[in-house]
Amino acid sequence: MRSTVVSVNAYIVTMTTWSPDLRSHAGPRYLALAAAIAADIDAGRLAPGERLPTHRALAEVLGVTVGTVTRGYEVAIERGLIEATVGRGTFVCERRRAVRMPDLAPPELIDLAMNRPTIDPQEDALTTTLRAIADADVTRLLSYAHSAGLPEHRAAGARFLASLGLDVSPDRVLVTCGAQGALAAILSALTEPGDRVATECLGYPGIAAVLQQCRLRAVGVSMDEFGMIPESFEEVCRTDRPRMLVTVPTHHNPTATVLPASRRAAIAAIARVHDVLVLEDDVYGFLVDDRPPPIASLAPERTCFVSCTSKPLMPGLRIGYVAAPAPLVDRITSAIRSAIWMAPPLMAEIASRWIDDGTAARLMAWQKNEARARNAIVDRHLGRFESRGQTPGFHRWIPLPEPWKVGAFRELLRERKVAISPSESFVVGHGPVPRAIRICITAPARRDDLERAVTTLADLLDHAPPNALSAY
Repeated sequence: MRSTVVSVNAYIVTMTTWSPDLRSHAGPRYLALAAAIAADIDAGRLAPGERLPTHRALAEVLGVTVGTVTRGYEVAIERGLIEATVGRGTFVCERRRAVRMPDLAPPELIDLAMNRPTIDPQEDALTTTLRAIADADVTRLLSYAHSAGLPEHRAAGARFLASLGLDVSPDRVLVTCGAQGALAAILSALTEPGDRVATECLGYPGIAAVLQQCRLRAVGVSMDEFGMIPESFEEVCRTDRPRMLVTVPTHHNPTATVLPASRRAAIAAIARVHDVLVLEDDVYGFLVDDRPPPIASLAPERTCFVSCTSKPLMPGLRIGYVAAPAPLVDRITSAIRSAIWMAPPLMAEIASRWIDDGTAARLMAWQKNEARARNAIVDRHLGRFESRGQTPGFHRWIPLPEPWKVGAFRELLRERKVAISPSESFVVGHGPVPRAIRICITAPARRDDLERAVTTLADLLDHAPPNALSAY
């Protein structure tokens, strides 16, 4: 490995010609790159302070796309291995920092990166409910329960799903630890390592994490401004023969699209013809008025429908509900049992009481109204720029105008104390990386924080990047 001394903006730095062998690391190539960085730092082949190759230079050496290198560097940055400085480059950290999970902004930043609901009226509701539970017979909540959930909690879950447009009997409803726990249980129960799983070409990183954990091969399905394209899904079914489709048709994360009813019907029909199971993630469905019918209502014999309480009610209330075809209930229950044994009955009791006493409906209405108000703030400052997302919604997808590059925009925005999520975080497989960002408008605690953040964002969009950043 050779090193070259170069001068960048009056800095004297050592730039390595480091070239890792990605074949010795498992997983997608961007994760293999991050793993190679960690391994070579530990082995002393990369020294603190060394400047890594540029994205483009390393992509040419490795025979991968620039987007793959960008994603690999992003993961390494999140793991505290390297750091990027706008106008200078990417450097090995002087000393290993503690791992920072993606999408968690430091306290000094205004966080538009993590998709979460605003917390305001929930505390009073929770205090009242906990007192009521304490005054009741809580013995049934203090012991082990059936892995599918207590009967009364499954029944409450069925009523919750009915409010989202899906009528299902309680014996087909399973209680899990949040939607993420539901995704993990379904995928581990209904697939085998090495199976192909189709999903939108842009998707929530949590889905990619579960696919990787289950050793499944993700296949991206093309999208347009309306969401997943049925013809692309059919082509994937013919050529890749996926075992399952994982999809977020309503207020898709990150692009905020809502799949039209005609496309849902087409996708259900294609899945039936090719014998593909469907996992329909509906955690944001409550936000969309007059939403099209769930795919689960069109192909109930092969669709697992997932929702949760974390997004519509309270982030810390980690209860998920799965509506599964009757023949698959026992298999998914076994997966829940092997992973976590059961969702906590006390937490499920809080959710059930809120569903039955009207608190859940009130909190969902409050979240929608808060999202409407915050969307109005975004429209006031960003209305002249292209964006995708309906009102009310928790996030917007914003294509960046030329000549902005995502990396430069993100870093300059971060210097101005605003955190966003870059498009690289959402790319499935080795698909193209769009020039876009996602902003989460309900993440800031206060509306004035959101206003300051989007004002800063709009000001940056109004200006061309510095010449030194045109390729970053």
